[in-house]
Amino acid sequence: MRLRSWLLGSLAVVLLAATQPQAAPRLKITLSNQEWPPYMGKELPYDGILSRLVKEAFARANVDVAFRYYPNNRTLQSARNGTVDGSFGWAPTSERKQDLLFTQPVLHARMVFFQRRNANFPWNDLSNLRHARVGVTVGNFYSDEFNQQVKAGHLIPDMAPDDVTNLRKLLAGRIDLFPIDMEVGQYLIARNFQPRLAQQLEPQNKSFWVAPLHVVIWRKHRQGPELVERFNRGLKALQDSGEFDRIVAETRAASLAYHKPIKTQ
Repeated sequence: MRLRSWLLGSLAVVLLAATQPQAAPRLKITLSNQEWPPYMGKELPYDGILSRLVKEAFARANVDVAFRYYPNNRTLQSARNGTVDGSFGWAPTSERKQDLLFTQPVLHARMVFFQRRNANFPWNDLSNLRHARVGVTVGNFYSDEFNQQVKAGHLIPDMAPDDVTNLRKLLAGRIDLFPIDMEVGQYLIARNFQPRLAQQLEPQNKSFWVAPLHVVIWRKHRQGPELVERFNRGLKALQDSGEFDRIVAETRAASLAYHKPIKTQ
């Protein structure tokens, strides 16, 4: 009887092991990254808030992430043409969905207009800004409504290669408004302008869009759907554990404490 019980017990263990789901194999991917502090940046602690969240969420789904940095206008394109496996920090558009798979949003950017201090550009609808010169950064998307106003001729965009250049143009009076995430705008101003110049720029209190920031995977990637599913699973685990909020707070504090000499203006 004792031998029979032992055999039955051993068989149960074998059957139980056979029915257990196998851990997903560990994958390695490369995502394009860019300078968009405090969310993303090569010299920032953990590569920035958003970069850290993306790595942590993927890690919980058995995926290792490496970053490859590009200039702003090449970051998304590198993912759309398969130069890298994907990217992150992007809002969905019908055009982008042709080449990319989108995960659940990681964070949301509060998009506002920065202006020169005490400037007066009130609006209820973006069409109210038809007489304002609005700076935009090449490669960035500013909402469907923004694009509709541009197509209608109500907004005349003034292009620049990056956000800091647009802020300099705003300070110099070459544009009237510049749309950018509130936190990013404040960070860039503090890090790139002397205090006497920084105080001449201010954000409007009203946001015109709350932009979802997603991870994107090249649509032709042979493991694309799996990577999206793994990320969504890892992100949920991160959020449910409470680690998501802790990581955001810790990395934000570290990014704000990070100090780079302000460029002379």
